[in-house]
Amino acid sequence: MDIRKIIEEKCDITIESIELIGEGYDSKAYIVNNEYVFKIKCSANKKKGYEKEKAIYDFLNKRLHTSVNIPNIEYSYISDEISILGYKEIKGKFLTPEIYFSMLLEQQDLLKKDIAMFLRQMHDLDLDEISSYTIDNKQNVLEEYQLLRETIYDSLTDIEKQYIEAFMQRLYSTTIFDGKKCLCHNDFSCNHLLIDDNNRLVGVIDFGDSGIIDEYCDFIYLLEDSEEEIGVSFGEDILKLYGNIDISKAKEYQDVVEQYYPIETIVYGVKNDRDDFIEKGRKEIYLRTRKDEKIRK
Repeated sequence: MDIRKIIEEKCDITIESIELIGEGYDSKAYIVNNEYVFKIKCSANKKKGYEKEKAIYDFLNKRLHTSVNIPNIEYSYISDEISILGYKEIKGKFLTPEIYFSMLLEQQDLLKKDIAMFLRQMHDLDLDEISSYTIDNKQNVLEEYQLLRETIYDSLTDIEKQYIEAFMQRLYSTTIFDGKKCLCHNDFSCNHLLIDDNNRLVGVIDFGDSGIIDEYCDFIYLLEDSEEEIGVSFGEDILKLYGNIDISKAKEYQDVVEQYYPIETIVYGVKNDRDDFIEKGRKEIYLRTRKDEKIRK
C-alpha cells in the first residue's frame, strides 16, 4: 500500500516528507511535512473507522473552552475501506513517570490541577449533539461473555473458566456502572498527555475510544500502578481536585477493568481471529491465578 499516494489523493495535500511515528492493532500514524499528524485505519467496516472520532473532535473544538489543545481535524477521508484523519501536530513532550518525578512539588501540583480541570470541563459538557456516541461498558462485557460461551469457552481449562465466572459474578453485584455518564476520553493515559517546557498540560491526543460512558473511565490509568503510569496516589490527588466524585468507586472501577483485562484480550483474539491474543489472555489468567494462590499461602 502506497501510503503517500493514498493521503495525497484522498486529502488533497502535497507530501514532501512522511515518517511513521506510531501504530496500533489496526492503525498507523505518520508525521507529514514535519507539521501534520495523519492517522490511517484500514477496515472493511465503516463503523470501525474514524467517523466517531472526527465527530467528537469537532464537538470538542467547538464546545470545550480550555487552554489545553486537542486535535483539530483539517483533513479527513472516511469510507468503508479506509479512514484518514489529519491535524496539525500538537507540540509538547509526552508525560512519563520519569518526567513527573523529576519535577518540583509545586510543578507536580500545578500539573495535577491542569488535568483535573480539563477532565471536569470535558465531563460537564452538554451531550445532546453527540448522544449517539454512547458506550455501555457493562452491556459490552455481557455480550463479549456470550461470545466466549458460543465460541471457545468449552475448550478453556477449569482454572480459566473459574476466573471468568468469578469476574462475571463481580460484574453482576457491583454498582459502579450506575453512576454519572459523560463524555470521556476513555484512554486517558500518560502517553496521550502532552506537557510544555514548564511542565504544564498543553495537549491531549488520541480520542479514538472516546464516547459517552461512565465518568470513572477517565481515572483508570491515572490510578494505575505500572511502569507506564505514575501511580495510585497521583490519581487520588487528581480525583480530590476534580471533586464531586466517589473516590472509592473510581478505584473499584479501575480494579474491575484490571481484572477484566485477560478476558478482554481473549475476546479480542476471538473477534479478530488472532490466536496470539487468545494465548496471551489465557497465560495472563494462569499467572494471576498462581499469584493469588501464593498470596493466600
